[in-house]
Amino acid sequence: MIGRRRVDPGFVLRWLAIPALVGAIAAAALDPAALPFAGTERISAVFLLDGQAYFGHLDDVPWSGTVTLTDVYYFNDATRTTTDLPVALVKRGSELHQPADGLHIRRDKVLAVERVDLASSVAQAIAAQRALERSAAAR
Repeated sequence: MIGRRRVDPGFVLRWLAIPALVGAIAAAALDPAALPFAGTERISAVFLLDGQAYFGHLDDVPWSGTVTLTDVYYFNDATRTTTDLPVALVKRGSELHQPADGLHIRRDKVLAVERVDLASSVAQAIAAQRALERSAAAR
């Protein structure tokens, strides 16, 4: 007769629960803002080899040949803006061809990716642009 094997609770604790707990603590200790459910908005800057820079929410799937930015902004000539900020950004989508939100960039065209601090001029310009868009939509 073949009997059922009883699972030792210590085995489950040693090999499943403890490594999961250690992994969660290590991830939070390294970069708590990187956790998907933590904190504030994360804006990334993607710098391309041709000198262009885009800002937005980065979706970087490691096995993909592209990185994807949503809610995308890029630099504009600051002399034509309606804000008092030294940085002028334009939301992508207002161009003549009105692209849908989302920009897929080939990895071999990316020079660097950095996280934008929410106190930076770029983040403040994005917030100002969003406020202008909300006030225009409310009219």
